[in-house]
Amino acid sequence: MNSTYIRLSKYKSLPINSWVLYIRLRILKWCFSFGLHDQLVSNESIRDILKEPESEFGSNNNGFEIDEELLDKEGYSEFSSHIDPQYSILKPNEKRCMVFLLSCSGIWSTLSSSIYFPALPALSEKFSVSPGIVNLSVVAYLLFQGFCPTLLATVADTYGRRPCILMCLTCYAAVCVALSRVNVYWLLAVLRCLQAGAIAPIIAVGSGVMGDICTPAERGGYIGMMGGFLLVGQGFGGLVGAAVVSGFGWRGVFVLLAIGSGFALILCFLVLPETSRNIVGNLSVPPPRFVNASPITHAPFLKKRMTNDISTIAETKKSNIFASYKIFFQKRVFFTLLPSGLQFATWTMSLTTLSTSLEVKYGFSTIQVGLCYLAPGLGTLIGSIATGKVLDYIYSRKIAAFNKKYGHLPPESRPAFDIFTSRIQFTVYPSIVLTMFSVVFGWCIQEKVNLAPVLIAAFIMSFCAVSFMSALNTLLVDMFPGQGSAATSCLNLMRCLLGAAGVGALQSMVDRMGEGGTYTLMAGFCAISATLLFYLAARGRKRREAEEEAKLQQ
Repeated sequence: MNSTYIRLSKYKSLPINSWVLYIRLRILKWCFSFGLHDQLVSNESIRDILKEPESEFGSNNNGFEIDEELLDKEGYSEFSSHIDPQYSILKPNEKRCMVFLLSCSGIWSTLSSSIYFPALPALSEKFSVSPGIVNLSVVAYLLFQGFCPTLLATVADTYGRRPCILMCLTCYAAVCVALSRVNVYWLLAVLRCLQAGAIAPIIAVGSGVMGDICTPAERGGYIGMMGGFLLVGQGFGGLVGAAVVSGFGWRGVFVLLAIGSGFALILCFLVLPETSRNIVGNLSVPPPRFVNASPITHAPFLKKRMTNDISTIAETKKSNIFASYKIFFQKRVFFTLLPSGLQFATWTMSLTTLSTSLEVKYGFSTIQVGLCYLAPGLGTLIGSIATGKVLDYIYSRKIAAFNKKYGHLPPESRPAFDIFTSRIQFTVYPSIVLTMFSVVFGWCIQEKVNLAPVLIAAFIMSFCAVSFMSALNTLLVDMFPGQGSAATSCLNLMRCLLGAAGVGALQSMVDRMGEGGTYTLMAGFCAISATLLFYLAARGRKRREAEEEAKLQQ
């Protein structure tokens, strides 16, 4: 017979050149209606039924002919992409919604840290303790913020992202309600530790979600965007905290956090799907357990794409709460994380300095100090968006050069793509700039110069710190596929440990060296650690190039 088209859905059709296959398709179309195109490409039993018998009715391609003209049409391209299973069934706009959702959930971790700064003087007065004792609650928060994700992240990698996120938000909201009612300082400090431990794992789990749904080519943009938005809480927290403390007192801070996290909990319960690839594959497989199921998966626009393609399910790895530490203490990973931790510590110290020095040296009110946090807040926001775009551009350029050089070789003979260098290369520039402006920030504060250079330096330090951490977030997810949460928790551990050490030692350093000496010293630490990282990266690249040349010559 001549080719006859059978309509599969509003935009999808197939050319058929066999009467036997035509009749089979008509029967199946009547049975499955317009979801047939998904069944054809993703269900093994359906594909077996459609196999053309070797007879005069069939052709060499089992009765299917691909009309080249249809390849340019949106509907058919979507259908043809299913033949090679998609990495994720989510569309770009849906991935952006996931970034927004995860940012709304995780931002309470970073916001809880800096929103607390404007309340420190009020807490010191309320509980009749010294500012140094109150600062210990900041240090304790950062320590628990670093350690707790390393314990829960591997559980999320094994048992699913959704239940971990919902559990974290539930516990966090409850602790915030308790904090708003405390009347003794020791209980405040204890609950702050529980608050950090409850919400901090969401940041690592969120990076794991991005690794589940994003390919390496687009991962830089999405992870950079999400990581940057999370750190916006760190940048704008002082402004929000100053406004709340001025209007509602220090208890209002924790009421606000409870309300916001409660809203995020409801939102996640309704629309956050399970993404773990060892449970739902590319999201086309319905989750087998109730705790992983989400109401959003019953929506028609998503349900029709859930074709139960079990071939996309990744191998389940045994849960090990110490897996993060095994990653953390790998030499290459440790020296990659060290400069990021020192830069984060320097940035966090600068935010703490703003909350105290502007009030003491410049005579600013709480609201005026809060407004000054607009500068670092804007730096984190712009840095998060810009870094993601740059990372994707560098990756596409590197992979294109790699394919041009080795594309003629069979896949088994090609060397491994150097993902490490493609991500690290960008971080040279923010490292240099942050080191320079750390010195500017410290000496401008010490000499009590005009406020403009202080805020400009705070803006640039925030921009550079976020850029560096976004790049490393993406790198860790690339280096440890399937362990995105565990790998990202290592970055969180390093930055929080060094951040806690920096904030804890800040007042003593300023008393002995002044702000100028303190930030000059921190700039030196950042410069040395970054230089060591780039040296190791360059040496590793030369070694790989030599090995590749030797392999090609053989």
